Amino acid sequence: MLSKLFPGLLWLQGYSKSTFLSDLSSGLTTGVLLIPQGMGYAMVAGLPPEVGLYAAIFPPLLYALLGTSNKVSIGPVALDAILILSGLSLLAEPGSEHYLQLALLLSLLVGLLQFSFGLLRLGFIANFLSYPVIVGYTSAAAVIIICNQLQSLVGVEVAAANVFSQLYQLLLASPAWTPYTVAIGVSSLLLMYLGNRYKPKLPMALLLLIVGMLCSGLLQLSQYGVATITSIPQGLPMLALPSLNLAQITQLLPVAFTVAFMGYVGAISISKSQETPSDKHTAKPNQELIALGAANILGSLFRALPVSASFSRSAVFVKAGAKTQISALISAAFIALILLFLSPLFSQYPLPKTVLAAIIIMSVLGLFKYGEMKSLLQQDKKEFLSLLVTFLITLLLGVQQGLLAGVLVSIMVVVYRSAIPHMTELGLLADRQLYRNINRFQQAQVREELLIFRFDAPLYFANKDYFTTNLYAWIKQRPSGTLKAVIFDAESVNSVDSTAIKMLAHVIVNLQQQNIELYLSHLIGPVRDALLNSPLAEHLTKEQIFATTADAVAYFDGGEHSGADIALQTNPAR
Repeated sequence: MLSKLFPGLLWLQGYSKSTFLSDLSSGLTTGVLLIPQGMGYAMVAGLPPEVGLYAAIFPPLLYALLGTSNKVSIGPVALDAILILSGLSLLAEPGSEHYLQLALLLSLLVGLLQFSFGLLRLGFIANFLSYPVIVGYTSAAAVIIICNQLQSLVGVEVAAANVFSQLYQLLLASPAWTPYTVAIGVSSLLLMYLGNRYKPKLPMALLLLIVGMLCSGLLQLSQYGVATITSIPQGLPMLALPSLNLAQITQLLPVAFTVAFMGYVGAISISKSQETPSDKHTAKPNQELIALGAANILGSLFRALPVSASFSRSAVFVKAGAKTQISALISAAFIALILLFLSPLFSQYPLPKTVLAAIIIMSVLGLFKYGEMKSLLQQDKKEFLSLLVTFLITLLLGVQQGLLAGVLVSIMVVVYRSAIPHMTELGLLADRQLYRNINRFQQAQVREELLIFRFDAPLYFANKDYFTTNLYAWIKQRPSGTLKAVIFDAESVNSVDSTAIKMLAHVIVNLQQQNIELYLSHLIGPVRDALLNSPLAEHLTKEQIFATTADAVAYFDGGEHSGADIALQTNPAR
């Protein structure tokens, strides 16, 4: 009973010393990665750096108890950070107390939405974003984050509507760039790149953070115009409910829906992509929504920004040996100890913002999926167009607009493919007695008196005209008076609606007026039930329905109606 309420308890079954050691190693490794990432992503979101650290401590506690995946690292993520900034910056000044309060209220709303979606069993909503749209959106978000961090990297702040304008403004402001800031930032980028390439096991982000703080404190870099983070509150925040204001809640709901949706899509995508057939437990979408929602609700009570699963950090989480979410608890404890005992060091050794910017840039580079873009361009031009539209709209108009465009593009692609599906004429492969696409198999035999075709989609109101247009076009290609029968191979039709049934009745009558019979073959059970229990039964005799296309052809050639018991089988429950 307890395991149903708290699925995380299942990980404790058979928990051994070797499992704990693996979790300990992974937990410390992920904790080391979370410190610079948490601080950095909080600053991307326009929030104090400690808010990112709180997000790495409290939300994972509840996710470990309620979550169903041991493949994800829950905490602050880059995509959520840029969504928060783009949404909240319209309502308050980033860095202000009012902005912080809005962010905490946003965390609460995101958590409540995700938790509610989980209870309502809406886990399927992740399917509304196709792979090309996700690639386009995340790649554009990576570019936006990198461009935003360039300001800290060169020590200049500019205001711009989009990344293109931002880059232009930065170039115009090049005389105002701080030389020491640029030098430290470029050196940090170079060290991160070389470390990741030649010493990937080293925690380069944390080492760079420590070196940057030491250099800043010993050399007094702030005197040379280098912006720094000079303090982080010591200890852990007190439990407090975010201030609730109906007007603010109304303003925040669009942003909350966006963050809640993308946070869940990211988490479920990562967990599903890393699962293997040998896993004892798999991620359950509805329970994942509940777990993420509860994690964000708890985070809002402890001054944390909204959390989700990170692509790069989850990969490290698994690669470092995580067996269960106990690993996340170890990471949280590690970061809590840092806040309790080491935060005063920031006043003596302030952290240069340009170093943190370099860490963020290198962390989000992996979100830019150039390889996937190139592969998709070669594989499917239409899907690449979906990717490109999402990518450009996100860059030009913003991340929320880009996400909305991505969802609309995904839906439009589905509608387009179902409204204009694959429909082909079939011919006989005599040596194998199979009926196949005549455009793919040149040896397929076609008879003038017989038209055989297949329709590869559900048959419904949106594609009925496409169906009849193609069918009548094929009929017109036959010499007048030669065509005697049309066989509709419906093997790929998994549903049929009332509009399509009415259309089929018109087709049958139309063909009969031309002395042409319509035969149906390979009808699956639900489609067969729908047809035989509709007015179409008045126009469709049992001698026109066949189990296979070969049976229909044999009947046309003067044979018996073989396989009728299979062809006409209906659901006894009806």
